[in-house]
Amino acid sequence: MFKKLDKRLIMDYEVLAVSDLRIGGHGSTAPGEVDNPVIKNSKDYPIIPGSSLKGVLRTETEKLLRTIIGEENVCTPDELCKSKKSGRTEECPVCLLFGGAEMAGSIRIRDAITDSPKTYIRDGVEIDRKTRKAATGRYYDIEVVPSGTVFKGEIMIENPDLKGNKYAKLGALLSTIRFFNATSKTLGGAVSRGFGEVLIMPTKIREFTPNDYLNGKYEGKDKWKSDKGIEEMKEDLKQGKLELNTEIEDGIKNWKNYVYQLKK
Repeated sequence: MFKKLDKRLIMDYEVLAVSDLRIGGHGSTAPGEVDNPVIKNSKDYPIIPGSSLKGVLRTETEKLLRTIIGEENVCTPDELCKSKKSGRTEECPVCLLFGGAEMAGSIRIRDAITDSPKTYIRDGVEIDRKTRKAATGRYYDIEVVPSGTVFKGEIMIENPDLKGNKYAKLGALLSTIRFFNATSKTLGGAVSRGFGEVLIMPTKIREFTPNDYLNGKYEGKDKWKSDKGIEEMKEDLKQGKLELNTEIEDGIKNWKNYVYQLKK
């Protein structure tokens, strides 16, 4: 699948924390330290790990495709395609996108980083289910990233065509992002406490080819760019709306065509 490079897409994206966001890092036993800190980079800025975002989008895609094309045509995290346990000899659509037991993913998501180190501490207490009161000695604190924070990152899509369907892998990613924004839109921990509502917005897509490599053109060719900021687009994103050009929209249609072919 990756023996040769046909083309490579780089998508810039932003994640807006609509509510306070908590993606946990390593705790500490030192006096005065936060019980449940958020994950940060080496410069002490909060990040959204690419693996966290990829996991959410993969899970969303798995659930959707199991319903549309049948559970037998989509693997599970415990039984990835080509693993001894699954017995599947070919990769399912999800593994073609995000990777499987013996295949690297076409979609690779890099960490999203905010340009603000600002966080704050929320107090928490464990509730005794029998008394419905605070459990003795069960107080703790949680570090969160405040609502309104914007994270920025990149997504790489290797060989974005799928079985002759142009930009179908890109279409799959954009379709899932649209659905996520309109329905689930949650990321990280403590969701039941109201944390973790987010919106994901692609902001720019560039294409790179082998000829770009030969000609030293490493800036890529612009395929699409948003002319609106994520705050300006907030209400549209909540409804799954995202204005794209015809070529990129065709990628979404090609993904749908590919899925419908599998359904038959």
